[in-house]
Order: sequence, then C-alpha cells, then structure tokens
Amino acid sequence: MSANDVLWESRRHNHVFAIHAYIEGMSTDLTRLTPDLRKAVSGELMSGERVLYAGMPDWRSEGGKLAVTFAFGFFWSMLAFPVAFFVWAEALGFRPAQAGQAMGQGLAIFFSIFMIPFVVIGAVLLAAPFIAAFRTSRTAHVVTDKRLLSVIRAKRTAVESIKVDVVKFLTRRDGRAGRGSLSIGYGIEQDSDGDTRALTLDWPGICDVKRAEAAIRSVAGWAR
Repeated sequence: MSANDVLWESRRHNHVFAIHAYIEGMSTDLTRLTPDLRKAVSGELMSGERVLYAGMPDWRSEGGKLAVTFAFGFFWSMLAFPVAFFVWAEALGFRPAQAGQAMGQGLAIFFSIFMIPFVVIGAVLLAAPFIAAFRTSRTAHVVTDKRLLSVIRAKRTAVESIKVDVVKFLTRRDGRAGRGSLSIGYGIEQDSDGDTRALTLDWPGICDVKRAEAAIRSVAGWAR
C-alpha cells in the first residue's frame, strides 16, 4: 500500500469516526419525547434496531406560514360569515321581511346552500394554524440504523417509514437555536402530465437539525 493510500484510508477512518462521535449518545433522544410519543416510537422499533436521533418539530419554525394562513382565513371569514348569516337568517325566517329587501324564500335557500363551502373554507383556514401546532406536539421524527420514521400519536397512531438505503439526497435549512428543516429525497415519480418530481419526506422545525442530518448521512448507502 502506497503512502497516498495510507493517508486516504486514515482520513476516511477519521471522517467516519467523526460522524459517529458527532451522533454518539443520540439514543438518549427518546427520553426527550413526551411519554406517549416515546411509547409509540418504542413500539415501532424492530428487534435490534438502534435509534440514532429522535426529535419533535416546533410549530414556531413555520410561524410565518401559519400567520399568513390565519390572516387570509380572517379576511376570508370577514367576507363570507356575515353574508352566510344574512342568507341563513332569511331562509329560516329569523330576519323580519322589509319591503324591497326580502330576497324570497327560494332564493334565500339557494344562497344558504351556496355559502356553506365558503364558510367551511374560512373555518378551516382559521383553525389550520392551531391544528398544526397541536399536531407538532404529537409528532416525532426518528432516525435509526435501518429506517427513517415519522410517528404521529393521535387516537390512531400514524407512521411514515422509509429505509435508509433509499435516501438519495438531503436538503437542510437552518433556523434559530439549532433548529431547522430537512427535506429527505427518496425517489422520483411521474405526474399525470408525464413530468417528473422528487419524492420527499419533510421534517420541518426539528431540533438539532445538523445532528439529524449527520445521523442520516452516517447510515445512508450513498454517504458511506
């Protein structure tokens, strides 16, 4: 073996050692999860499967998007709700008919039905930020030596899982206090128009995002 080969091998071992040193102790991340989530994650692990990283997303990392959604929902509702209440009151006969202002029972019933989707959309937009915040408190993202898992603990536990050897690329966006987002690409598919698009598993607002990335790279086949 030449001196260059020895040097390259030494650097490779140092690099692998640095990665494993960087993620050392990540198995204790499970203790940082809520008891319900910890139980749900533990129940999904296979025999001998080792946890390298576990973290919960923070809804505040998506605060800007949630604020825009709520603001749009508020504006939409300010327009839709008064109109809906007006036509519903007219259709149910709660609004006293005044000369030249009553729209007629048939027309009132038609607009009452017509306005239902607009009211539902407004209600969903207003509720979406709070639902998202609640959902993050029930979600854990986990890296093991075999799989990547997203576990959502609700009335029925939902689990999204992919094998680490199908990971093709990682995109990291850093935030504040060590938090950030990972977009994990694991394949390509074609849409109905024949255009290709990447299949991704998105982990927004996770803690120690660099450690999560290092854990994935340490076990992904293309990163070895």
